[in-house]
Amino acid sequence: MFLTLQIRRGRTRMLAVGALCAAAWPVVAQNELFPNTRERGRAAIEFRDDKIQAVAAYYYSQRAHDSRWLLVEFAVSTERRMTFGRDHFSLQTPAGRDIPLAEQARLREDIQRTRLIVQNASTQRHDVGAYFTRRPFEEIRFFVFPFDGTVLSEFVVDEHRIATGDLFFESPTGLWEPGTYRLIIQQDDVRAELPIELE
Repeated sequence: MFLTLQIRRGRTRMLAVGALCAAAWPVVAQNELFPNTRERGRAAIEFRDDKIQAVAAYYYSQRAHDSRWLLVEFAVSTERRMTFGRDHFSLQTPAGRDIPLAEQARLREDIQRTRLIVQNASTQRHDVGAYFTRRPFEEIRFFVFPFDGTVLSEFVVDEHRIATGDLFFESPTGLWEPGTYRLIIQQDDVRAELPIELE
């Protein structure tokens, strides 16, 4: 009886250790694949090193990605003055294909679909600027809907200023497969990679 009890306790301990290891595995794997990142929610991720801080949120798109458009809320600041343009952003698919930021012209051509995505996502917005202590904010205006102002091809950030705005990516196949994508921001020697997990 004593031996049986000891065996049961041993099994219980082994199961508990196994459960802890299984729970820790995704964190370890993410840290290896995406260093300098930290989860900020179910669909929010922060990248931070000594050159750049970036936060991406995609609560709506995480589960609603059966159209050609993917919406990512984004905020960024850098330790030195830097100018970012459209070509400094890309999204890498799980298969390794790089997809550039969508063009403003394509957003307007598909205005019914893109406006609907923005409307549907409005209830799941995440304050990506809340993770920054710096002010003021500059608006990222790569994408503008009719009557909402002027499109800007670049924005400037530095140690005292952050930029926030929406990023749109268009799938070449017309939809987004589930999996782990890689949001890449690259400008000279500054690079940030954030995981985008689509369910």
